[in-house]
Amino acid sequence: MAARVTAWLAMAGLLAGVAAAPVGPLGGARVARAAEASAGDAEAVLDAILDNMRGGGVAATLTLSVWRGDSETRYRLEIVSDGLERALMRVTEPPREAGQAFLRDGDNLWVYVPRLRRTLRLPPSGKTDRLLGSDLAYSDLTGRDAESDYEAEILARTERDVTLRLMPRPGAPTPYGEVRLSAALPHHTPQVMLFFDQRGQAVRRIAFEGYVEAEGYRVPTRVTVEDLLRDGHRTVVAYERYRFGISPPAACFTLQALEGGCPVPLDGGAAGGRP
Repeated sequence: MAARVTAWLAMAGLLAGVAAAPVGPLGGARVARAAEASAGDAEAVLDAILDNMRGGGVAATLTLSVWRGDSETRYRLEIVSDGLERALMRVTEPPREAGQAFLRDGDNLWVYVPRLRRTLRLPPSGKTDRLLGSDLAYSDLTGRDAESDYEAEILARTERDVTLRLMPRPGAPTPYGEVRLSAALPHHTPQVMLFFDQRGQAVRRIAFEGYVEAEGYRVPTRVTVEDLLRDGHRTVVAYERYRFGISPPAACFTLQALEGGCPVPLDGGAAGGRP
């Protein structure tokens, strides 16, 4: 079951924006971080990129398309996240998977299996498991794991973009030997993540597109993950309905909500997407 758990929640995290239009006003803390990032501090650059990846609190409907050659398996998911460390996701389609749900609160992970009517708690190692047989891993989507698991340095920088090299911290729970993260300037909106194994071979690529502006962020609404070792293996995550900039209540991130869904209507924020 753990192998079917992963990634999701912070799908809000895999959001970004490419620099064409100006973003909205920033809060004081973000202004300070943006200034540090502009000054060339690698950790501040990473922080600024992840800020855009997360997009703040979000409620959304997602389509998860898992491709294996010409064969596609499609899932529909409902997700709510505070944009920090808490998130709840429920599968609504296909029928055989409907009702399966996932909850993250910090490093704690749970999955609800409706067929068994059981809630299972997953070990921290579950962060590297794959979600619903896709090419996504939980650690790919949580956004902030990059800060705790990697040390950043600026590999290249121009007036238009910046590329970071992320090297694992000692003992970090990651299978990768290096990650490269590129973003468009001046807003530090992520474009591509490239993952290398311990031998230096590129094994995975994540690309962002379909940006929308929301609550001072530029957020991608389409994310493509490619397995570079297996032809035709890719996963596409697309937002169909979304509301960014919300503040979900704590009641959405409980074991009760895991089994029954968020009990509180979620309003406010910047809405968009196909109805």
